[in-house]
Amino acid sequence: MRFRLGRRDFMSTGLVAAPFLGANAQVSLRIGWLSVSPHPFVAEFRDRLRQLGYVEGENLVIEYRYANGDAALLPALVDELLKARVSILVTSGSAATDAAVAAAKGVPIVFVTSDPTMLGQIASLSRPGGIATGISTMSEEIAPKKIDLMRNAVPGFTRLAILQDDSSGGVRQADSMVASAKGVGVESRVFSLAKPDLFAGVFAEVAAARCQAAIAVSSPLFTANARALASLAVTHRLPAMFDTPTFVRAGALMSYGPDLPAAFRRQAELAVRVARGAKLADIPIEQATKFILAFNQAAAVSLGLRLSPLVMASVDELIE
Repeated sequence: MRFRLGRRDFMSTGLVAAPFLGANAQVSLRIGWLSVSPHPFVAEFRDRLRQLGYVEGENLVIEYRYANGDAALLPALVDELLKARVSILVTSGSAATDAAVAAAKGVPIVFVTSDPTMLGQIASLSRPGGIATGISTMSEEIAPKKIDLMRNAVPGFTRLAILQDDSSGGVRQADSMVASAKGVGVESRVFSLAKPDLFAGVFAEVAAARCQAAIAVSSPLFTANARALASLAVTHRLPAMFDTPTFVRAGALMSYGPDLPAAFRRQAELAVRVARGAKLADIPIEQATKFILAFNQAAAVSLGLRLSPLVMASVDELIE
């Protein structure tokens, strides 16, 4: 397969490097990394820390905790990290962020999640209140765009499957997509993929419900199982949209979502800022500035589909 890459920027509060990374005194870091499942973007986080002078085994310790797809385990994992005396909790996804905010006991939290203001203890993006800070991926706000893109790829479809994990953020994203679909006359049904061993059965349910397309929420659980989910979409000949090009490279039709590698690099920068003494209350929550559209031309041909020339012109990554 051949890849074509492009880039498109969006105006927002910014995922740009700030001048705090200058000549501040170097300090050792002990970070607790928490997510419901392993996913590839921890590599981006580590790489950016390395560029900033923090190397595991030298002046950096990262305690990794994953819930193996079971969000119910996250509170106990937060407790483990606190007992390991981490100085910062770094979270990926709404389930991990919810658990950290509920139990961090004053330990700073730097997150990447969909809508942090919905956590209950964060007042606003500009004034989060000193509980936590980080990156909002805008996953709920872009639901209408996802619906429009799918309607462009599958003209006239009327039955949409929404693939949801069971995290609070996943539920909110699904609700946003249900509302967006209803607004354009598309009937939608939410299917919960709470654990990897349920994925195959859920896709069979989607096929039995005669859904003509599927859109998945943004989820660390899904990203960790991108190849399996893309394969199921291919097996069931289901036009499916996910949030990152990882799924499209594995065979799914398309993806649209924030530049997550950039978000996790920025998360590393914010963690360093906190480690060097910045107060959480002084660090506004940032929003994703770049959204990537990826399209699998081979999958489209197999399904008898295509994007309009206007939308094709805005594709950032085309897999041919």
